[in-house]
Amino acid sequence: MAPIRVGIVGLRPGPDGKPADSLGIGYWAAVVHLPALRALSEYYEIVAVCNSTVESAKQAIKQYGLPESAKAYGGAEEIANDPNVDLVVVSVNVAKHLELARPALLKKKLVFVEWPLGAGLAQSEELSKLAKAAGVHTSVGAQGRADPLVVKVKSIIESGQIGKVVNSSAWVSSGAITNDTWIEEAEYFLEHKSGGNILFIYFGHFLDSFVHVLGDFTEVQAILKTAIDKVAIYSAKGELVNPAYPKSGADQILVQGILESGAVASIAVRGPRADVDDVSFRWVISGTEGQIEVIIPHNNWQFSEPKRTLKLRIGKNEVQTVDFLSGDEFDGKLPQLSTNVARQYLAFAKGDTERVVTFESALKTKRLLDRIIKAAGWESF
Repeated sequence: MAPIRVGIVGLRPGPDGKPADSLGIGYWAAVVHLPALRALSEYYEIVAVCNSTVESAKQAIKQYGLPESAKAYGGAEEIANDPNVDLVVVSVNVAKHLELARPALLKKKLVFVEWPLGAGLAQSEELSKLAKAAGVHTSVGAQGRADPLVVKVKSIIESGQIGKVVNSSAWVSSGAITNDTWIEEAEYFLEHKSGGNILFIYFGHFLDSFVHVLGDFTEVQAILKTAIDKVAIYSAKGELVNPAYPKSGADQILVQGILESGAVASIAVRGPRADVDDVSFRWVISGTEGQIEVIIPHNNWQFSEPKRTLKLRIGKNEVQTVDFLSGDEFDGKLPQLSTNVARQYLAFAKGDTERVVTFESALKTKRLLDRIIKAAGWESF
């Protein structure tokens, strides 16, 4: 099979004429997607880059060592019209997902966009509708579903080892993210209506895995609260830009309800300055025959944290530490942030929809987030 020909929208050139080698505003495609795609050269070939200008795209092609034959574009319409591009990867701020993905969908291209699917429910619904009309395969960057940990948890539950699931509780801390300072040019992360903040990104990534494993909520109650409403903004050089930027996004989240299976579920998210135990996620799933515990130390849910653990106890037997990485071809061979993205790309190339979040399944999670917002009495958008 010939490789899927990829056009990347949002491959930002590195600072000072050098390739970006660490995360910063706008460098997710460079730092995360490039290593993943390069590790899958049997399946993918990068043939085009689209940035805000043709010159920026040319710089990116040169800096990141892409083939000289790669095309440089300065607009979404241009890359969508390239007959040599099969898959358009949109790796930009969520506010631009609809604008930049629409031309590719209208041209019936395969499309990948980062999570969240759209800035709000209306944009997400439009993207899903466009994809359905185009009849193309799609992917959304909620790469947690491709994590072998999540795959293993789902497998254990479906095997019946813990019996019927009756309860699931998760305690989540955003302590891995600073809560009283932030970066210039990323103020959207502090705003509720940006669609890209603690609720939609940090919590949203986990929520997508939660419902993928356990099923949707049939009943939901929620509390959203902004405990810290002013944040100091600093430039990339460490200079204070605004000592008290107003924050409207929620940093304390409580969700509880009943799942489709009838199980009782609750997720509590706190936003501390630091954690006493350095644990970002503790997820417990209780069944009639046993219990599962997942621990993610001090990291984002979807980042393939090397020290994450999965424990299982059946009845009153000894607690087992479950190996979920046996046979995995990416662990320890790629930068940590790229591993789950590579797993998702591989699943996409093989048509494995179980480990890929499609526009349709992403919309389902977005609708749940909208229900949570409404249940908390906050403004939906």
